[in-house]
Amino acid sequence: MSASQQAGMLTYDLRSRGTSSLYEFLYQSIREDIARGRIPCGTKLPSKRNLAQHLDIGVATVTAAYDQLITEGFVRTEQRRGYFVEDVSEFRCKSVNTQVKSSNCEDGKGVGAECGAQDAAAGGVFAAHGAQDTRFDDASAGRSSRHRETARSSADTASDAFAAETPHAIERARDPEYFVDLKANRTSVSLFPATVWGRYMREALSLPSDNLLRSIPFNGLPELRRAIASYLRRTRGMDVSPDCIIIGAGSEYLYGRLLQMLGPTTTFAMENPGYRKFAAISKAFGNPWRPVPIDESGLLVDELEESGADVVHVSPANHFPTGIVMPIKRRLELFEWANRARKRYIIEDDYDSEFRYSGRLIMPLFADDASDKVIYLNAFSKTMVPSLRISYMVLPPKLLARYVDTMSFYSCTVSSFEQYALARFIDEGHLERHINRTRNFYRRQRVAVLREIAQSPLAEISHVEERNAGTHFLLYVRTSLTHDQVRQRGAEQGLNISLFNDYLLRDGDGLSERTTKRFEKYSNGETALVLNYAGIEPDRLSETVRRLACVFPECE
Repeated sequence: MSASQQAGMLTYDLRSRGTSSLYEFLYQSIREDIARGRIPCGTKLPSKRNLAQHLDIGVATVTAAYDQLITEGFVRTEQRRGYFVEDVSEFRCKSVNTQVKSSNCEDGKGVGAECGAQDAAAGGVFAAHGAQDTRFDDASAGRSSRHRETARSSADTASDAFAAETPHAIERARDPEYFVDLKANRTSVSLFPATVWGRYMREALSLPSDNLLRSIPFNGLPELRRAIASYLRRTRGMDVSPDCIIIGAGSEYLYGRLLQMLGPTTTFAMENPGYRKFAAISKAFGNPWRPVPIDESGLLVDELEESGADVVHVSPANHFPTGIVMPIKRRLELFEWANRARKRYIIEDDYDSEFRYSGRLIMPLFADDASDKVIYLNAFSKTMVPSLRISYMVLPPKLLARYVDTMSFYSCTVSSFEQYALARFIDEGHLERHINRTRNFYRRQRVAVLREIAQSPLAEISHVEERNAGTHFLLYVRTSLTHDQVRQRGAEQGLNISLFNDYLLRDGDGLSERTTKRFEKYSNGETALVLNYAGIEPDRLSETVRRLACVFPECE
């Protein structure tokens, strides 16, 4: 795709767009020309109407393309002046290389060998590390027999000692029941095609026993890794070898494997505010970690440099809880940071990115990474159902070789039957259809929630900040209540409420003062609620908003 700039006009052959929509092809064409320098920094783009007339397409098509370029930071708009190209001179288009470099392993086979032949026989490095020895000799059996009664007696004693405490410990860990949980990042399970999923699970159970009953390769079933690689290529613009994909039971598990592989001296950085869970996992593994403030463009790279971190965890497509999309200039700064030192890496958490309600999905960092510095992390628990604990990460080739050498003795933690069913679910197109159906549901749900708030007493004391993505938004409320009072009064109304401040991270030096001050200045002293609307049942929507208004005395 190339542009011909005559009298400030852009020309593209729209007949070569293949199956892409007109706006997507136009967006991709302009984006590539900007990235490759064919449209220089500062160039004023044609007006929407002029470009539409020149290409003989609708103004709405050009508007959609320009809006996506603005969202990703390739273009800026100046009031009454038009659209201008941002400075992305440091941007490098990724040269695709799907062949993973070989790494010497115990059997002498390379990691990058063709996964079909290698995995079909469960041989090579995958089988060597995936198999487990469950044999024991007669002497061991005899010793077990002689000690069985002693062990049983000890167990009974221990059971009696802890019998009184156990129920209380379990009760403390159990989540309380609420009328509506506005905090949990839940999905509407009623949308899940359980009948289709059940059919593939039955199909998995009916296969010849030696197919799915034998040991699984440490990095996951080949069928699922191939299905995920194809899905990422179709939907996220990522050209990935199935060999580079690691399957695990939840993002927390995979994150723990990364921490263990990179070692306890590796310092991790987290977006602040951000998910507390990953900070807690880092602390549990003994890794030092640092909270790094954000601004309206996402993580502050100069603050990241000052933190001394080696690895940073970011969500560039949809930061939680702000919903900020990291623009291209900030992404370039992040790549520059990673390239300054050999041991630096970026963990890209793409969780929740599928739920975007205007424009196309935001391109992952991984798709633009030209230096193999990005570790891509995603999960199926939000796009499908929370109980499906299947996540995956995509490793750069050098890290893959290191993972094989140091982590492949761990068995895959997801059953072969679920992996096979998910592979079939993806290959047959059910995942993309389900995501589209769910996205449309959440779009309607979001509109309904915002309409209910606008028609309630909350409208007089609050305003909403939302970015057409994810399944939550920020509700800023002018109230005299303290944060603890908001939570308590919410619980009295049967609502589990989370606040923006709940996601401000603390490290050993205490709360990041700069993040706190920046937010207080931005919020003008208002209390920001993080409202997750995905789990609200439609028949409880009006009552939920009524109860939420009752939390604040200013609404009475």
